[in-house]
Amino acid sequence: MHSESKADTGGAPTRAAERPNPLLGIGHWLVRTQEGILLIIVVALVLTLSYTSPVFMTQRNIGVLLSQISMTAIAAFGMTALVISGEVDLSIGSLQAFIGVLTMQVLNQSHNLALGLLVGLGAALLVGLINAGLTLRLHISSFVVTLAMISILRGAAYISTNAAVQNAHKLPSFKALGNGFIGPIPVPVAIMVTIFIVFYLVLNRTTLGRYVYVTGGNQRAAVLAGVRVNTVKTLCFVLTSVLAALSAIILISRMNSGQNNAGVGFEMQVVGAVLLGGTSLAGGQGSIIGTLLAVLLLGTLNNGIILLGINSSWQMASNGMLIILAVWLDARRRRAMGEG
Repeated sequence: MHSESKADTGGAPTRAAERPNPLLGIGHWLVRTQEGILLIIVVALVLTLSYTSPVFMTQRNIGVLLSQISMTAIAAFGMTALVISGEVDLSIGSLQAFIGVLTMQVLNQSHNLALGLLVGLGAALLVGLINAGLTLRLHISSFVVTLAMISILRGAAYISTNAAVQNAHKLPSFKALGNGFIGPIPVPVAIMVTIFIVFYLVLNRTTLGRYVYVTGGNQRAAVLAGVRVNTVKTLCFVLTSVLAALSAIILISRMNSGQNNAGVGFEMQVVGAVLLGGTSLAGGQGSIIGTLLAVLLLGTLNNGIILLGINSSWQMASNGMLIILAVWLDARRRRAMGEG
């Protein structure tokens, strides 16, 4: 009896010691994961800009900042899934220009928002299928396929119009896509958040999400496990194109015109954010949260450069340096894990 009581008493401290400390878990996440480190940098940057610029934390500037990054984020969510699956799409900048011009032309002719959206997103879906078909059926690298598609789509945009396609339809519902509000929240931000939630749940809570990761991580094992690898990759190509087209539609709504020179460098912003967020170029690894934080970091940095009156060329330079940093971190992580 005494022995049992001693055992019970002695066991209590052991159980208490084994109970995980949530603060330690949070601290580990902050300093040992790419997402945590990005969060720390974003918070530090926000605090610095709040101190150095009286304009930064104003409601207007925050609204503008979030609306601007929403277009990059929306395209980056699709790109994250595609890169995790082991492929990449470099044509989304040219696609943004082509879809913008095409959609505005359809809207001007039809004065029908639903038709304009259907044509724009449908054309992007077709481009995604073409990219997937050339990559998977003809066994051409997606890097090469989409590199060629850059010129094809940009050329199509210039053939469609010699100048910007101005808004001749004046549809209020179209203007609201890029400039409207749902309560205090800009419509583009609401769209971004909705797509983020959907992608987070799909990639982390569904069988399809697991298929995307295993396809990029070990394609041979995925095939042996019965995963339809080509179907998964095709879906990722299509989603990337459609979401890039959605970002293009938001852009032309904000600019009130479709421009054939839009989207120059857009693919570098998107791919750079995806890599900086921790998604591996080798496939099989990636985080939609990391992508969102990376987009927020790049957008905040660019916003700060403008507010502080720094030469705008530093936007391109800083983005390029961050891409190099992201690739280096990815290579270092892969070496540490014995993958390369």
